[in-house]
Amino acid sequence: MESKLLNEKFSRRDLIKGTAGAAGIAALAMGGLGFFSKAEAAKTSPATLPWPYKKFTAAEIKQAGDIAHDNWFKGFCSYATLSGIVEMLRKKVGEPYTSFPMELTTFAHGGTSGWGATCGTLIGAGVASTLVAGPKIGEAINNEVINYYANTSLPVFVPSHPKADIKSQNISNSPVCHLSVGKWMKKEGVGFLSPQQMERCARVSSDMAMKTLELLNLWADGKFEAKTTAPVMANEIPSQNNCTECHGNDIPKTSGKFGTGMDLLKGGH
Repeated sequence: MESKLLNEKFSRRDLIKGTAGAAGIAALAMGGLGFFSKAEAAKTSPATLPWPYKKFTAAEIKQAGDIAHDNWFKGFCSYATLSGIVEMLRKKVGEPYTSFPMELTTFAHGGTSGWGATCGTLIGAGVASTLVAGPKIGEAINNEVINYYANTSLPVFVPSHPKADIKSQNISNSPVCHLSVGKWMKKEGVGFLSPQQMERCARVSSDMAMKTLELLNLWADGKFEAKTTAPVMANEIPSQNNCTECHGNDIPKTSGKFGTGMDLLKGGH
């Protein structure tokens, strides 16, 4: 059904106006229109995904990284990643991003309300990619971001205004917050909510915002390829394949120096 819809021909104007109906929405979700003009963006309904997008230059992607880094200290990881992207889209596109409530993902800090599950940066990245590319392609892009998060020695990003000096990078082999940050804290020799841990997570937020934008740029050019397969069926249930890295006797041990960087936070946190 989907391939039949995508083979039908619709004009750009018909797609934006919605006169193409479900077929137009499907074509948009598959990345049929990489970006919109300002006039077309103004006609796009905020209730319909995807939203308008304009490609980012390398300098703008770095700027998004700095925004994400600084915003970590205002709303933590998920908010930081999402806001790094959305703040830039507000400048480049305007509405509907101008009215978008970026604070909606603040709950996802610390692996969702502090429960140490999926890293909040990936939730923020997923919201952003879905807004821009629609649910299906947005999920595929987020899947690539998750793979990057789990298999890259992080953090990579070096901010313009770091809050603390850090020495270490680590590969988490997992999108799970407590495993990722736990391994890093053990390697760095610091505790949770230390200045170093905060700086590390702020930089990782930047890394995920920047990676998402790189992939959205590829999508806008019609060059994005979904290469990552999630391990959803590996154990006949949504899961990962490295559970024993943390469960049992292998829980990452940190220095026990808890909360020494709280004065770096801004606002109500």
